[in-house]
Amino acid sequence: MTTTSPAGSQRAEQEPGFFARHQFVFSLLLPAILLGTGRGFTLPVLPLIAKDDFGMGVAGASLTVIAPMIGGMLSTLPTGYVIDRFGRRVVLVGAPLLSSASACLAFFAGSYWEFLLYLIVGGMAQQMWQMSRLAAIADSVRSSRRGRQITGMSSAQRIGNTAGPFLGGLLGELTGLRVPFLVFGLLALLAVIPSYYLIAETAPTVLARRSGTTLAATDTSWNTLLTPPVLMLFTAQFFANWARGGLQGNGGTYLIFLTFSYGVGPAVLGAVLLGTGLLGIPLMIFSGQIMDRFGRKRQVVPAAVVLALGIGAMSITAALSLPLSAFIAAFVWINIGISTMAGTMQTIGSDVAPDEARGKFFGVSRLIAETGSAMNPVSFGVITATVAGASGFAGAFAITATAALVAAGVVGFGLGETLRKDH
Repeated sequence: MTTTSPAGSQRAEQEPGFFARHQFVFSLLLPAILLGTGRGFTLPVLPLIAKDDFGMGVAGASLTVIAPMIGGMLSTLPTGYVIDRFGRRVVLVGAPLLSSASACLAFFAGSYWEFLLYLIVGGMAQQMWQMSRLAAIADSVRSSRRGRQITGMSSAQRIGNTAGPFLGGLLGELTGLRVPFLVFGLLALLAVIPSYYLIAETAPTVLARRSGTTLAATDTSWNTLLTPPVLMLFTAQFFANWARGGLQGNGGTYLIFLTFSYGVGPAVLGAVLLGTGLLGIPLMIFSGQIMDRFGRKRQVVPAAVVLALGIGAMSITAALSLPLSAFIAAFVWINIGISTMAGTMQTIGSDVAPDEARGKFFGVSRLIAETGSAMNPVSFGVITATVAGASGFAGAFAITATAALVAAGVVGFGLGETLRKDH
């Protein structure tokens, strides 16, 4: 018969369980993978639904990219208020539920405009989840590890966005273009489970209210918050997201170009996203290591220049009507730039956001970023609608490349380093 000493028994009782030891993985990374995979399922079918189900052209297909961005823009400021006032957890649980509902409704949409409406609601849910998870990371992770945590989160979502498009493209080819939305609805519903059971509240204002304590009075008015570094950050975010908005988080304008210029089906679209996604995941993880070790600027500026050159190559591909192989080469190049920029602006924002008003800060920050993202498909749609053929595509991509160069210049010359090794 064996006995256990009181000290040993106490240690056994205090030792955290498996889920507690891996709380970050299961509470945030797992939902990120599920939501990313579900959203990825829908990416290769979006332009084809616009084209085949509703008879829309390039401009109409562009609206399927713009619609989620509009939803994201609409939800930024209200979400900022909610996560400061009511906490991060309520949004991290509620947003996947809203994603699931909007995806299922999109499956049954009877008209093009109804379909766009559900895409807008889905964009709202996506923004709500992204803002609340970013605030939770900023609450609980010190500055010298934020780059790795945020890019790790982006990598987890990219894993989903990598596997999802290929499977969704095959599913859409074999069973119908709308079926991937049902898969998205199911995966988003599954993401609620770890969020509900494992996510702990981290909002300083909510924790102080629950404990009956009072936070030290801090001036969080915009007169105080709008410092020159913050203004530079907001400017850089706008142009960086303009440059990335054609691909980041969705198939976007590049898949529209591929669909209308090369006439490929959803399986090919999914395969293209699968290959480039696999390339991007290790680059995203590596970029977080660089940001935390050498600083944010040393990662952002070279990545933005690489992105600008890749989009410039895509513009040449469109202008000269080069073959599909040239498109794939330029698309891979663009993905290298986007992957190495992933999470950079969010990390800088986490560095400068005030502890007591992170929701308020991220609300405005994400509104500016989403406005920049929307500028990509908006400018793409306007230019391709007014300038026909290859010249329209080439001009749209050239403007996007310019936005990437502007972002590199603002960060390189107008923004100081925000990494703090002692935090």
